[in-house]
Amino acid sequence: MRAVDLADADGMDELCEYAAHVAPDILVNNAGFGGYGPFVESRPSDEVAMIATNVTALTMLAKAVLPGMLKRKAGRILNVGSTASFAPGPFAAVYAATKAYVLSLSEALAEEVSGSGVTVTCLCPGPTETGFARRASMSSTRVFKGPVADAAGVARTGYEAMMAGRRLAVPGPVNKLLVFAIRLVPRRVVAFISRRELSPVPPA
Repeated sequence: MRAVDLADADGMDELCEYAAHVAPDILVNNAGFGGYGPFVESRPSDEVAMIATNVTALTMLAKAVLPGMLKRKAGRILNVGSTASFAPGPFAAVYAATKAYVLSLSEALAEEVSGSGVTVTCLCPGPTETGFARRASMSSTRVFKGPVADAAGVARTGYEAMMAGRRLAVPGPVNKLLVFAIRLVPRRVVAFISRRELSPVPPA
């Protein structure tokens, strides 16, 4: 057991060394957090910490365990993205960008290791009942005022997809429809809709 601050370079190095030594059969890259508000008003230190946690830590942990998995010709990696992986996120710009990175990296690695006995899966949930919205100050947005998924159900979907070796898992029919629709709509329209959904709900 190791508990480290993933935004701290020394802690991250220690964890990667430990992960490479332990040589796990499964890696779940679930750590991450978001932020909310106009990009020009956010603190640079918060954005740097978010990128370090959501992007750098996830990348380095995958890099630490993949060589051993490939040598053993067995292993599974589950990276946690988001429905935000598919769309820009006005007022959550850096968070959405980090999750787009997670999806892109996961799909690329899944193709690189195909046929090796190692699989890479990206789980992309929508709004879920965790401490995320509170931590990111997004509880009052339309995104979290609508249906919110149960964390256990989302975790089950991710686990089953990972064990089946699927490259992508999007929990829930509404989220699946959303991801499909995003691929058909012009990007500028997607950004406009995202801005609306990430706006606070006016008081009744």
